[in-house]
Amino acid sequence: MHDVVTVDLWLDVALRRHTEGLAELTSVAVPVRYQLDGVDIDADVCAVRSALDWLHEAYRVAKTYDVTTRPERYALLQRLAESRVMPSEMAVMVGVDVSIAERFAGADDEARIARSILHRLKTI
Repeated sequence: MHDVVTVDLWLDVALRRHTEGLAELTSVAVPVRYQLDGVDIDADVCAVRSALDWLHEAYRVAKTYDVTTRPERYALLQRLAESRVMPSEMAVMVGVDVSIAERFAGADDEARIARSILHRLKTI
C-alpha cells in the first residue's frame, strides 16, 4: 500500500500533481474528477475553465492589437486636435475615452474655453 499525498496552493495544480503521482505508482492513468456533495461537477468546472481560457486569450489578442495600433491611433488624434476637433467628437470618431482625446486637444481650462468658443462660432 502506498499513500500519495499532494499539497499545493491551487486545487487544479494539486489534482494534476496527485494524478501524476498515482499514475507513477499504478502505471495507469487514474481519472480524477471534481465532485461536490457526491455530485459530479467535472463538466461544469471544465466548461468554466474553458470559457476563462478563451477570455484570457481574447484579452491577450486585444491587448496586443491595442498596443500595435496605438501609434496610428495617436497620430490620428493628433491630426484631429490640430484641426481643432472637440475632444468629445475625437473620442467618438476614434473610439477612445474622452480623457485620452483631451490629452491631445489640451485639457487645461484655457484650451477648453478656446474649444468652446470655436465650437460656438462653428454653429452660428
